[in-house]
Amino acid sequence: MIAVTTRDLRTLRLPWSALALNKAHEFWIKGTGRRIKGQGMIGADARTVADGFDALRGDDFHEYNLPQAWVERRQIPLAIRGRIPAHGATVLDLGCGPGTSTEVLAYFADPSWTIIGYDLIDHSIAVARARAERSEFRNRTGAVIRPVFECQSIARPLLRAGLPIASASVDFAVSGGVVGLYLQPTDAAQLLDDLSRIVRPGGYIALDAGPSVPVATLRALGHNRGFVFHSLAKSFWIEPRPKLVFQRLGSST
Repeated sequence: MIAVTTRDLRTLRLPWSALALNKAHEFWIKGTGRRIKGQGMIGADARTVADGFDALRGDDFHEYNLPQAWVERRQIPLAIRGRIPAHGATVLDLGCGPGTSTEVLAYFADPSWTIIGYDLIDHSIAVARARAERSEFRNRTGAVIRPVFECQSIARPLLRAGLPIASASVDFAVSGGVVGLYLQPTDAAQLLDDLSRIVRPGGYIALDAGPSVPVATLRALGHNRGFVFHSLAKSFWIEPRPKLVFQRLGSST
């Protein structure tokens, strides 16, 4: 299984100053009576979320998403530590955007891994694919990692090249700030229905909780679909939106 070192944690983390500046800018905009771009998407219906993210491009997306990127670079290493095979793993990045969370997975990946990123927004997927073509995803040794990307809602059965992901074929699936913020509980239930089919026995998932799908709801949804809760992955000790790490019941052999 992959190891995550203290050096890895330090290398990946964005500084507190970046988060502070981002939030200060947000508060300043709101303080002048204006709305930040993307405001109102958290907890909204699927159409509002889709339209909101479709309108966020380039710097606007990165400005809106910086707090989540800050969180992901702390949470993902803690969630995956010791839980993904070092070689030949299949890993799903649920809500990858333009490859923001994929960068973190690629950092720990072996070139033999299959990483599949999913996002609802076509221009985000186009950017992620272009980055992969430019060999921008690399692991901690500098080796090129080549994720593939699919444009679809993660509340629908997950596909690769138009075909359903094979049953019991996934070693790890992680959501990057999507489930708890932008899915409704019924959508989260549909996602977990699919994950219960495609994650191998003994494999893991790490899904974020939040205002739309709080911790208790997410724990119940996972438990009812054959996942055992293992731990919380937090970016800092008062983390309001932790990742819940579950293991699929059954032997991995």
